[in-house]
Amino acid sequence: MQLVINTPGTLITQKDGIFRLKNQDKRFDVSPLKVESIVITNKAMLSTQAVALSLEHNIDIVFLDGYGDPVGRVWFAKTGSTAMIRRRQLTAEVNGEKGLALVSDMISQKLDNQFQYLKKLMYARPGKEAQFEKPLATINQSIEELKDLEARDENIRNRLMGYEGTAGRAYFQCLSQLFPEKYRFSGRSRQPAKDPFNAVLNYCYGILYSRVEKACILAGLDPYVGFLHTDNYNKKSLVFDLIEPFRIFAEQSAVYLFTGRKIKDDYFDVSENAVSLNTQGKPIVVESMNTHLEESVRYRRKNVKRKHIIQHEAHRLANILLADEDEKRPEWLEIKEF
Repeated sequence: MQLVINTPGTLITQKDGIFRLKNQDKRFDVSPLKVESIVITNKAMLSTQAVALSLEHNIDIVFLDGYGDPVGRVWFAKTGSTAMIRRRQLTAEVNGEKGLALVSDMISQKLDNQFQYLKKLMYARPGKEAQFEKPLATINQSIEELKDLEARDENIRNRLMGYEGTAGRAYFQCLSQLFPEKYRFSGRSRQPAKDPFNAVLNYCYGILYSRVEKACILAGLDPYVGFLHTDNYNKKSLVFDLIEPFRIFAEQSAVYLFTGRKIKDDYFDVSENAVSLNTQGKPIVVESMNTHLEESVRYRRKNVKRKHIIQHEAHRLANILLADEDEKRPEWLEIKEF
């Protein structure tokens, strides 16, 4: 499980090889054998003994900021990576054939997820098909245009992001119309969020970012070397790339909270230019996201938890990079969410 610390003032230490969490008169013990990672979302105190216990059991510690974005982590020193994977990763630039194929796969899967999700929502709302027709057509057109991209096109990055952006605007505009009137929004806003939905979605994405980064590291991939997003100092470009096919996990969790009327105004702090989740809202969102990731879905003819699919696909990406040019390319991104 993922151990999430979202109560300010929590002390995390260890006692007899067990994690011990204390907050005022409350105490909670948990075995490290049951913990995959520790996520700290608020002010907490972490003992060196707890850190040592985490490292001993290869449990990484992730720190999130107020928006739910990972700002740092502590992990086991042996990442399991190989120099060959990283060398191949560096050469798979987006203007090359392999880089273009990988980027196109990731964005195509993302757009297909958006398309299929809107269709699922449409079928659940008989009589309202008309409000879905134009967004579905826009997303489908972007998917088709992706197929026609040329590897040698010097504007390949801009074209990819353009198709992705066009589809995204249609997608989120359609989602907004499904919400209760007071929670409708006018597009994506990130830092800061300008409405409750974006505050929730950003937080869900933050949880997902930490899982994708961990999957990269365990697969031997360098989180800082991406194919689409430009390589900047201290920018985890591959994480920004690889999260794309899995964003649907966060989006489904966030949408359900609003369409299922699980959200309350009390869950947010509102200022003149920003909306953020408070200490009442964060546990609700974390529980929803983790429950969704724990669910099993069909994946390569097996029932697999969504959270494990991310790791499987990161390993498949590493195998694609390691494969020689004359080898049959390993299959990947078989995410049959709908």
